[in-house]
Amino acid sequence: MAAPAFTIHFLGTGSGTPSLDRNLACVAVQRQGELFLFDCGEAAQIQYRRAGLGFAPLTAIAISHLHGDHVTGLMGLLMSLQMADRTEPLDLYGPPGLGEYVRCNRRALQTHFGYRLNLHEEGGPALFRETDAYRLTAAPLDHRLFCLGFRLEERARPGRFDLETARKLGVPAGPLFGCLQRGETVTLPDGAVVSPEQVLGPSRPGAVLAYCTDTRPCDAAVELARDADLLIYEGTFDASMPEDAHRKGHSTVADAARIARAAGARRLVITHLSPRYTDVSPLLAQAQAIFPETRIARDLYQVDVHHREE
Repeated sequence: MAAPAFTIHFLGTGSGTPSLDRNLACVAVQRQGELFLFDCGEAAQIQYRRAGLGFAPLTAIAISHLHGDHVTGLMGLLMSLQMADRTEPLDLYGPPGLGEYVRCNRRALQTHFGYRLNLHEEGGPALFRETDAYRLTAAPLDHRLFCLGFRLEERARPGRFDLETARKLGVPAGPLFGCLQRGETVTLPDGAVVSPEQVLGPSRPGAVLAYCTDTRPCDAAVELARDADLLIYEGTFDASMPEDAHRKGHSTVADAARIARAAGARRLVITHLSPRYTDVSPLLAQAQAIFPETRIARDLYQVDVHHREE
C-alpha cells in the first residue's frame, strides 16, 4: 500500500482537566515531511516525545480557542524549541487574543525565541495556509467563546499515468515520464509534442482532514467536514446529556456521529472526552449506532489516512 496522505497522532484526548488516562487537547498531523499541531494542551510536549515526533518537521501550530485545556502547553513547547536551537520559522494560527497570550507569557517568563514566530490571528473564516499541494482553512464554531474549526485539504492530484499510451506516443522511459506526471508538456527528440492530457487519466481527489472542537452542533462544522476522509470531532458527553453539553458549548458523541453523517465524512474519531468517563465502550456504541465508521481516541492513538483509491 502507498504511504498515507496523513498520519494522525492523538497526543491528548481529554477535556477540562488532565487525568491519569487522558492528557489535554492536542493532535499532531504528519504530511510528507511536515508536521502540524492542532491545539496544545498541558503536557503536549511530553506526549509529543512519547509519540516519537521530532521537533524539526514542526511547521505550524493551530489553536482553536483560548480555553486553558487547549493552550496551556503552548509556551512550554515554544520554549523547548528555543532550547533545541530551532532556527526555522514557525507559523502559529488561531483566534484574536492568541498573540497577546504569547506576548504576556514571554514578558512574565522573560524568555525570547531565536526563531521567527509568524502569528496569524483571524476572527472569522480564514485561509491560514496555502501551498501548491494543500490548503489549511478555518471557520468559527459555536462555543462559549470564539472558537475555530480547521480543514486541511490536499489539492486534486494528477490522474494515473498511462504507460502504454506514453510508449505508443514515442515518449522514452526516463525523466520525460516524470515531467508528464507533474503536468508538464514535453518535446520528444524527434520534435513531437506530448501534453499531459494525452497520457494522464482524470484528476484524483486529495485527502481531507477536519478538526472541530469545542462546539455545539452547527452548520459550520458540517461544512468543514464536508466529504472529509477523517473528521476529528469532540464528544465531551454521552448521548443522554445533550442539554448539559449544549449549555456548556459542547457536543455529545451522538452529535458527533450526526455531524459526520451529515457531512458525508468517511470516518470519525471522537476526542475531548470528559474525565468522568473511564469506560468508553457505551459511548462508542451510541456513536456507532448513528455512524458506524466511528472510533474513540485514546492518548497516543494513531490513525493513517490514505487516498481514496489506495
